[in-house]
Amino acid sequence: MALLLILIAIPISIIVVFLTYNLFYRLRYKIPPGPRPKPIVGNLYDIKPVRFRCFADWAQSYGPIISVWFGTSLNVVVCNSALAKEVLKDNDNKLADRHRTRSTERFSKGGKDLIWADYGPHYVKVRKVCTLELFTPKMLEALRPIREEEVMAMVESIFKDSANPENYGKSLQVRDFIGAVAFNNITRLVFGKRFRNSEGELDEQGKEFKGIVTNGIKVGASLSMAEHIHWVRWMFPIEEEAFAKHVSRRDKLTSNIMDDYTQARREIGSSKHHFVDSLLTFKDNYDLTHDTVIGLLWVSTFIFIS
Repeated sequence: MALLLILIAIPISIIVVFLTYNLFYRLRYKIPPGPRPKPIVGNLYDIKPVRFRCFADWAQSYGPIISVWFGTSLNVVVCNSALAKEVLKDNDNKLADRHRTRSTERFSKGGKDLIWADYGPHYVKVRKVCTLELFTPKMLEALRPIREEEVMAMVESIFKDSANPENYGKSLQVRDFIGAVAFNNITRLVFGKRFRNSEGELDEQGKEFKGIVTNGIKVGASLSMAEHIHWVRWMFPIEEEAFAKHVSRRDKLTSNIMDDYTQARREIGSSKHHFVDSLLTFKDNYDLTHDTVIGLLWVSTFIFIS
């Protein structure tokens, strides 16, 4: 009987402590309004698949600053450009630090890129590289020929398929062509390489690139629920070997691409406009480590994908 009472009392005590802590937190700190969170899971099951649309809908009801609970983690979302500027530019020294989950800690190698870096000399240096070298109007204009070439290649592919007698009377899946031009744009803008030939076939590095992206999503998503509910993390131990293997695979491909481009530049004697060229050119000027260069290339990749 005593054992039964103990078994019943333990989960009840945990729930009481959890609810008391949340109540204290809300009374102690003035947080913005937002959708009412459920116990333990917060607003996780209220968030729609297209997250930014969900936040925009909530902003209509709760205002431009809203509180959203991802499990036991509080997230404050701003929903207009003026507030975004205040957060990202005017008060970046106070708000730059982003909480790193166990997966982002390993993907970023402890915050050696920009997105997951802690505010400090490294963050200031890397942000300077991005604002003055990578994401400038001058750089984007220099990359315009790549975008134009890929769009022209897409139009030619659509015309070729439409003119094929075997396709007469059949519908054309434009989505496939748009996906191809997006993929080629990203890889050429960031890595300076077109992994897909005119027939739509991937080379070995292209297959490896897609495999790395797919595996990264799979590995990172495997811990999603545990990352949001802290007290259940012990039930979902992180697979250090899987993360180490993924990061090693990513770094190997990126290093090979950079080595190939460096060798080609020595032989040809001229450079091209893309992010690999820019980062290798300014690496010494900004004292960037090899890990930081790789991190910035992959951050740029996912920015373009998003």
